Amino acid sequence: MTDFRLTPRRITTAALLLAAAGCFHGKLPAIEYYRLRLPVALDTAVSLDHGGASVPVAAGGIAIVPYVTPGIYGDGGIVYRVDESAYGAYPNREWALPLPAMLGMLTQDLFLARPLTRDQAVFDPPSPHSYTYIWRGLVRELEEVDRGKEVFAAVRLDARLVRARDDSVLWSGSARVERPVPQGTMPAIVEALSAVVADAITQLQDAARASLVSPAASAVAAPR
Repeated sequence: MTDFRLTPRRITTAALLLAAAGCFHGKLPAIEYYRLRLPVALDTAVSLDHGGASVPVAAGGIAIVPYVTPGIYGDGGIVYRVDESAYGAYPNREWALPLPAMLGMLTQDLFLARPLTRDQAVFDPPSPHSYTYIWRGLVRELEEVDRGKEVFAAVRLDARLVRARDDSVLWSGSARVERPVPQGTMPAIVEALSAVVADAITQLQDAARASLVSPAASAVAAPR
């Protein structure tokens, strides 16, 4: 099957053709919208009752605030990188929701599947400081990566677990995940990005768990 994906190498030519088409037909190319989604296996797990989960949990609840998406990651377009340093964003392929919100909602779903605390983790509540902990995330990488004819999905996320009552940092960490996308189509790239994001958040969650369930961390729990 012919791959009609607009690769970075084709963008300049495609942009000229689209501009010419706009002049002759008065139309702009349709914008394609995509959304990060929880991988199917984890999505099924979210629907289950995890009240009896064997993994350790801490007292209290977590407020998840929208992720920080600096620079090109906050502009709405799906980002690509050629090799290690040439960045761009597709002109007609965008995220259906703001990336800070999508990442926050995905984090909430993952924390529901594998709880960190006895009370729920809630994304973007009205009063984050009324919870015991606050989860703050930052995007360092989240993009399609093109190396020659090979395509990859890559993500690097930083996160902090903050004690809400005094904004002190209890834990901080970083996770990077990359995997190949043999199909190279945009739906496959977005599916792979969803998977690597879920993997990175899970790694961060596992790293934060030891800090949360330690006796010292448990002592900070207070009623909401």
